[in-house]
Amino acid sequence: MTQRCIAPLLVSVIFLLLLLTPFDLSAKAPLQQIEFTPQELKNIKGHYSTVYGYVYIQVNGKQVSTRVDDKFIRLYKKSDGRIYPKYKLLRIFPIDLGKMSFALKESNGKQQILMYAKTKKAGRDSIKIVAQKFKPIEIPKYWKSKLGKYKATLLKGKSSIKKIRLAEQRGVLVAYINKISSPYPLVALSATSLYSPSAGHNKSRQINIASVANKIMLKYGKNSLILKKL
Repeated sequence: MTQRCIAPLLVSVIFLLLLLTPFDLSAKAPLQQIEFTPQELKNIKGHYSTVYGYVYIQVNGKQVSTRVDDKFIRLYKKSDGRIYPKYKLLRIFPIDLGKMSFALKESNGKQQILMYAKTKKAGRDSIKIVAQKFKPIEIPKYWKSKLGKYKATLLKGKSSIKKIRLAEQRGVLVAYINKISSPYPLVALSATSLYSPSAGHNKSRQINIASVANKIMLKYGKNSLILKKL
């Protein structure tokens, strides 16, 4: 068979194979891990008020990590531009934390974190703001002397708060409520007044704690409580 005859035959065979080979046009290429940019590393590092409590995101070289519920979690950026969490069980076995992913967003000059979570509708993710970066303020001497456990007595409302523990983490005053393991961050408004910075999902100050007439009062929403040190 001459070379002129072989060429058209090869073209026909390749075309036939293409027609017979099943292609999933909806299939996506697997995501690849990529590096954070220097600006992203600068933006993501810091203290956050989240819907789950206080979180500090640290940067070591090009590695990003945090600790939640005593779990050391690595944060990786992938080729879709999102951030994915992973932790190692017993510091050996890597475990992906579900199908969640995150992204940084700036709003009114503040860094926020968006969470993407899979929904029952194929191809759609639910998106919500779950954290906002805040700048810690030096803890006033008055509150330094008030660290410890408190019993909460309800004065007004329908609060379920029974106990509070004031503590310090990374120079930030935090409040552990009842038996919840993740504390809420508190920032000083004045020498005798504190509030919890917004997690970005609303503009209200979630918790206010203040010294009033030698009593420590806690307010949130329509609830008022008095705190007595144990």
